Amino acid sequence: MKSKWAWRVSVATSALLVLGVVVALFGAGFHVYIVSSPSMGTTAPVGTLVVVHAKDSYHLGDVVSYSMSKRVYTHRIVDVTDQGFITQGDMNSTSDALPVAASQIVGSVMFYGKDLGFLVQALPWLLIAWAIVYGLSLLPRLDRGWRWHLRLIGWSLATSMVGLWFRPWVNMEMIDYAAKGDGVAMHLVNTGIFPVSVLGKVLSSGQDGVVTQTLSDASGRYSVTPQLALNSWYFMGLMVFCLTPLLVSLLVPVEVETTPDAGVTASAAPTRKLAWVTPTVLRWGSVGLAVTSSIVVVAMVLQMTTQAALVAKITDNANSAGTRTYYTCRNAVTSSATPAYLAWALGATGGTSEADLSTFGRTGKYAVTAAPFSTSVGCNQDTPKSAVTFNGTSQCLYENANYQTSGYTPNTFSLEAWFRTSTKSGGVIVGFGASRDTVAESNWDRHIYLDRDGRVVFGVYPGAVKIVYTSATAGSNGDGSYADGKWHHVIATLSSAGESLYVDGQLAKTDTTVTSAEQVSGYWKVGCGNLDNWRNAATDATGSTALDYTGPKYFTGQIQYAAVYPVALTAAQVLQHYQAGA
Repeated sequence: MKSKWAWRVSVATSALLVLGVVVALFGAGFHVYIVSSPSMGTTAPVGTLVVVHAKDSYHLGDVVSYSMSKRVYTHRIVDVTDQGFITQGDMNSTSDALPVAASQIVGSVMFYGKDLGFLVQALPWLLIAWAIVYGLSLLPRLDRGWRWHLRLIGWSLATSMVGLWFRPWVNMEMIDYAAKGDGVAMHLVNTGIFPVSVLGKVLSSGQDGVVTQTLSDASGRYSVTPQLALNSWYFMGLMVFCLTPLLVSLLVPVEVETTPDAGVTASAAPTRKLAWVTPTVLRWGSVGLAVTSSIVVVAMVLQMTTQAALVAKITDNANSAGTRTYYTCRNAVTSSATPAYLAWALGATGGTSEADLSTFGRTGKYAVTAAPFSTSVGCNQDTPKSAVTFNGTSQCLYENANYQTSGYTPNTFSLEAWFRTSTKSGGVIVGFGASRDTVAESNWDRHIYLDRDGRVVFGVYPGAVKIVYTSATAGSNGDGSYADGKWHHVIATLSSAGESLYVDGQLAKTDTTVTSAEQVSGYWKVGCGNLDNWRNAATDATGSTALDYTGPKYFTGQIQYAAVYPVALTAAQVLQHYQAGA
């Protein structure tokens, strides 16, 4: 009886100690979370228990947990902007969609408990199952000598079944896939504890990799099946874990009934005593068989998990995918993370006007009605697949009311468009001018255009023309020209940080000394704008009349998804918008 009471007291003391530690941690401002997605890679794989504590300030490189939309995310700070912290998972190719305010951050990660999260998730179910097994073992009809053996058997089977449900040992997710040659490239990540092998590539917990499968079934599906990749030490550890119930059962004594010795009165009752060796061979065999069954269940868990194939199907070679924040240009320009002042799909709503995709209803009007469509598009994921062709002489899309009527001051802004042309000196892609529907205007400013060499230029006029532009070796042919008949994405920004130009998701040039534009009333326009006295991108003779832009004012080519934003998009957001259509 004393031993039983000692055991119960020790269990109760341990439980109270654990509870006390948890209460103390929360009282000291610590928070505990379990990582459930693979975005942090090997830093915090799925199943990691992270301990978080608030800090006075946060900096680049800090891994923080923040609350947004009633969920908690744990990502790394990759940029600090006026809008807030820009965060990104270590394994993600793009940053998170929304900036994070300091008030949304719960704290910085102080401790990573890899795999402990699986235990915490499973622990309530394990305790319930173990309690049920323990209660059943106390049934009076069961022989007392069998109770501990039956408990070991039941606990082993319960642990195996909980493991089958939560699948902590071996698991894998397919993040995305894309056509590659005659097969499909699959981006996979190991979200289990044990390392696995996929087509010869071994991935440890939290590690990601790309494998290419060239074999498909009759339905055109490509599949890969992860297999355990355990070395000898892993196997030895796994076997010891599985055999533990059997080894413990050998050490548990069994109560056996003994008859009175000779000479003792017949009325003496039989007695029970502990025996370290069970006298019945059958009892040994049944115990061993029952405990071994739990090992079989564990093996089934591993086998069933690893045999679950990951399947991808490519329907045509034009398909492409990646780890992206937005999967269509429409989603990008209408995202609440970068709310647009106006956004026009160009080609999606008709040939006389363009519906505004923003929340402000700024419908665009075409100078020439029935704008011709083009089936060549830059935004491959959007439907319908159409863009607007600009004729280079008269077509223009303009906003129907100038900015002052809505209280918008365009000194901090971003311009965006997808464009395609084969004409150098291709005219204005997006710009701003005093005249609503023509290029005959007294003031003009804030232009993105192609110069005489096909280089993309962005300029403003704070008393003089100030431009940033692409390099002389940029473009698909390396000759500096973007008049190559291919679709390109451009974003230009102006703010207190300067003026910047991004082409195809990459920063082309920035000038931190230019922080304002001309303060005049006007209209945003697409495909047209006055460029009198503006410059080509050449830099060898600044101020020379040879640098004056003398090309057309109307754009020749196709334009799709043009937008104006009242903020300066970050480099991470620019990349997200480019990836939405590329």
